[in-house]
Parts: sequence; structure tokens; C-alpha cells
Amino acid sequence: MAIPTGKYLLRVIEKEESDQMTNKLLARRAFTLGILTALMAALLIGPAPVKAAGTGTIVFDYSHGQENSNLINTTDLWLANNLTDLGYTVVWAKGGINSSVLDGAVGFVAGSMYGTSNGYTSSEISAIEDWYADGRKFVWIAYDSDYGGNQYIFDNMSAILEPLGSHVYGEPLSVEDPESNAGAGYRPVATVTSDDPFVAPIVEGVDAVLMHGPTCLYGSDSDTPGVGVDPVALETEEIANVYPFLYYSEDATIVNADLIDGYVHDEGDTGSFVAATIEINAGETGDNVIIVSGASPYGDYRPMFESEYYGVELSERIVPQAIDFGMNQAQAQDMTLIIAIGAIGAVVVVIIIIAVMRRK
Repeated sequence: MAIPTGKYLLRVIEKEESDQMTNKLLARRAFTLGILTALMAALLIGPAPVKAAGTGTIVFDYSHGQENSNLINTTDLWLANNLTDLGYTVVWAKGGINSSVLDGAVGFVAGSMYGTSNGYTSSEISAIEDWYADGRKFVWIAYDSDYGGNQYIFDNMSAILEPLGSHVYGEPLSVEDPESNAGAGYRPVATVTSDDPFVAPIVEGVDAVLMHGPTCLYGSDSDTPGVGVDPVALETEEIANVYPFLYYSEDATIVNADLIDGYVHDEGDTGSFVAATIEINAGETGDNVIIVSGASPYGDYRPMFESEYYGVELSERIVPQAIDFGMNQAQAQDMTLIIAIGAIGAVVVVIIIIAVMRRK
């Protein structure tokens, strides 16, 4: 075999050096791409950061007939203690709702109001709306049955929900259950919970919830929702961002105590009607949370936060679990900005790596 000499040998050496430089460049590029891939993978598959559980102030309305002297130092106090143990600050509003009461609060919970003279004023509703408009707020609004011609209750609770852009409202009807109840049909016990994984933290360990003298709920399937606007039955229709999580038993029956008809349910209907929902991404800011229920979570004659009634064991835990879940959803960090900042940081790191390698 001939041994290369002269110019041919020089060309061979130059080619080998060129190949070595190419291989080094490819190795550097592969290293850079590896770094970038690792950074982006860590950014995209890592857990979504959220605000720590159990922070923020929750205002409970005691100003519109919700206060029950028999429950102040028992059931309602126990609920407040539950939430305090979770890290929340609980405020009982007894002198009306205004900007001062809501200032600094993240949550507002209004049980069904009682008494024709205890209605919400326009200034109170405006104060709630203005507070909510800042975004990242949690609201729970409760209804009651139309027993005794209580249409004013529906009018008041709906008047709060409409400016908030809620897609869920209470039916101006009553729900009774001849089978699943706490000693009487007008005290139905809701026994069905959603199997949607999203609401699993709300309904964990829940199998029986007292709904004393309640109604059921319907949806407003519209971009501009309101009372009676494009009404749909939540038992059969889905609305974006609305999650029913509690239902009455299949024996529940619709009763109409006055001359005002329901929007999607009729007197005599039977079935597993929706008792409570949670709506996320609500309001113009798209980051509020609304729970609507057919009975009150606190106060009232007997609230949803009840562990036993007429010998029936109940799952009162649904109330603090729902509030905790709603508060955390409302305070969850916006991942869009976090991802954007992370992506920019990753690009900067790659540029620095490339610049350093080119100097070598």
C-alpha cells in the first residue's frame, strides 16, 4: 500500500482536522439542545404552583336573617373552627355588607336570606360586585325552597349572582324526598356525588348531606347569563366551567308551593336533581369561583354543615371541603405568566452556553 506524501498527505491531515472540528461542533450543539430540552421539560411537566392552602379571609353574612341563635355557638362555631384550623380567617358580618367589610377578603359566603325586611340593598349588591370585579374571589350563594311563597328569597339571591356572571341559579320551587330524608320529606338528604375527578376533593368521604327545605338548581347557558336566560337542566346539559358536585337521590320530587313555575323543572318531576355546583373561571376577569347550593351551608333552620339530624348520620365535611377547594382555586397562580418567564429564562441560558462554547 502506497504511503501518502506531499500535498496529498497535507489534504488528508486537513480533512481529519476538519472532521474533528465538525464533530466537536455537533457535540456542542447536542449538549446545548440537551440543556434546553431538560429545562423545558422541567418547566412543562412540573407541578403547577398554587397558593398555599388555607390562607385568606372569608366573610360569612349574618346580616340578612341567616343568623340562628341556636347555631351561633354550636354548628356555626364548629364550622368556623374547622376553617380556622385550615388556616383561614373567618368574619361574621352582622351590620350589613359594604366595601369595608369585604376589604381584604378572598371569600364571601351568603346563606339564604330570610324575612321580607331583610333584603339586600342595591348598595350592598354593588359592594359585592365591585369587590368581586378585582378578580381571584370565591363566592358561595345559597337558596331555599319556595315554601310559604318565599319568592323574595330567590329574587335576592339571584340579584347577587347576576352581576357576577353566574351560570347557575336556584329554581323557584321546592325539593322533597319521601325516601332519603331526615325524618320528613321536606328535609331531603342528598346522597349522590359527582364522579368527576376535578371535584373529588370536595366530595371525598361524603355520602349524605342535609338539605333542609331546599330547592334545586338550573343553568343559564349563555355568554350573558342571568335568571331565565337560556335555561337548561344541569342534570342533562353541560355548561363550560360548571361542575355539579352534589345531587338529590333518585326519589327526589319537585313541589311547587306557589303560582310561579320553575324554569326547567315542573311540579311532580322526580329524579336526582342538582343540589350544588361549583363554577370556575367566572366573571369578567375569568379567575373567580362561584358555588351555588339549594340550601344554606351555615345558619338557616339547619344547615348543610350538620353531622346528625333525626338519627341520620350526615357528611358535614362537604362544607369546609368545598370552601377550602374554592378558596384555593380562586387563589391559584396564573401559569401563563410563569411559563412565559420560564421559557425566556431557558432561552437566555442557552444563549450564554453557546457564547461560552464559541470562545473555546
